[in-house]
Amino acid sequence: MQTITLPSKCDRAAASALIPEFCDALGVSPLAVDAAKVERIGQAMLQLLVSAARTEGGIALANPSEAFTAAVRLAGLEAVLLEEAGR
Repeated sequence: MQTITLPSKCDRAAASALIPEFCDALGVSPLAVDAAKVERIGQAMLQLLVSAARTEGGIALANPSEAFTAAVRLAGLEAVLLEEAGR
């Protein structure tokens, strides 16, 4: 299984840079996304992750950092991004 590792600063530029990698990797099985290094995350990256989570295979979040988890909760996206990861 391929893993995409999110950078520490997940801003709009990082999301734009990762779009092709996500598009190439998404399929019928979950795409592993490592969020351990995330220190800051913005709306664009959250939108990319929600979009990926809603594909056929979805995503399997691994090691979400405290900053990642806090941002997801603040945005009200727990049900989409965290509950499936068991967080």
